[in-house]
Amino acid sequence: MNSLKRWRLAGIITITILGFCLHYLFSWTDGSKISGLFVPVNESVWEHLKLGYWSVVLFSIVEYLPIKNGLNNYYFAKTVGILSLEITIVIIFYGYTFIVGKDIFLIDILSYILGVISCQHLTYIIFKLEPFSMFINRISLAIFISLGVLFGVLTYYPPHIALFKDPNNKTYGITKDK
Repeated sequence: MNSLKRWRLAGIITITILGFCLHYLFSWTDGSKISGLFVPVNESVWEHLKLGYWSVVLFSIVEYLPIKNGLNNYYFAKTVGILSLEITIVIIFYGYTFIVGKDIFLIDILSYILGVISCQHLTYIIFKLEPFSMFINRISLAIFISLGVLFGVLTYYPPHIALFKDPNNKTYGITKDK
């Protein structure tokens, strides 16, 4: 198995584990508003998308130096990967809840794992493509960073739509008592 394939597998395992750990960080930090920038502050779909994003960011920091030589399209690959992860989660969640009418914890976990697998697989495929222009990679990096900024900002200023609504307490974003 080549190095890139090993990193893809390591990414699937690491990003999955990181996501599960990050899920509880807000409560472990007693509702720290700083941690709320990076981890879910409630049970909304939007807040849970942070799990994938920040897990991929953390893994990418570790992964970059050992594999950077010989890689093509790094930022484009990571941006497509994270968007794939997030879109997979949203489609599965809203698809199955529309059909069955309720949230099923096991399916939520499986949707995250499938999203991670999709992310890592697409990233791997794009790494192996012929190099794209630096412009495409720079735009991709800007999109990737912007998504992280959006996760933080929309935790404090969420729109009042279903994606941002905590189904348990019917609130949006971080509440004043947190």
